Amino acid sequence: MEIRPIEMKDIESFLNLLASLDSSGFGGFSGDGVLSVSNTENLFSNVLQDSRKQILVALDEGEIKGYMSLFGNNVEMTKHRANVSLGIRDVVHQNRIGKDLLNAGIRWAGDNDIYRLELSLPVSRTNMIELYKTLGFLTEGERIDSLLIEGEYTNELYLYRLIN
Repeated sequence: MEIRPIEMKDIESFLNLLASLDSSGFGGFSGDGVLSVSNTENLFSNVLQDSRKQILVALDEGEIKGYMSLFGNNVEMTKHRANVSLGIRDVVHQNRIGKDLLNAGIRWAGDNDIYRLELSLPVSRTNMIELYKTLGFLTEGERIDSLLIEGEYTNELYLYRLIN
């Protein structure tokens, strides 16, 4: 398994990954909405030009099996933090791929003056919550009935990790 930053040549493979994640329910790309080749090019270009943003991919035999996005900003008051999103295609190896991606993301954050990683996800995603917690993420809070998933209101859990 190779973990590396996204490259422009990865657009088609990345879109295929996102499509498979949408159908499997294991997605969560923070960009939301439908991504086309054109706006994915724009996204990649933006990430490659901004030192506060990164998308890491997990490759196995040349195929993208998962990604981790880290999106920070340049606003003085909040530039120390980045929003995290993780998507993994291979449910069988989800924990191994997830740990590899998260560890690489944590190293990247430390190297790029990001002090705080944060994310939110539905409380029903217990497997992903446990994955994050095994790598030092803590629960910050819970928003009640903040998400509407398949016609049902569900709670949203907020997690964070400080980079020391």
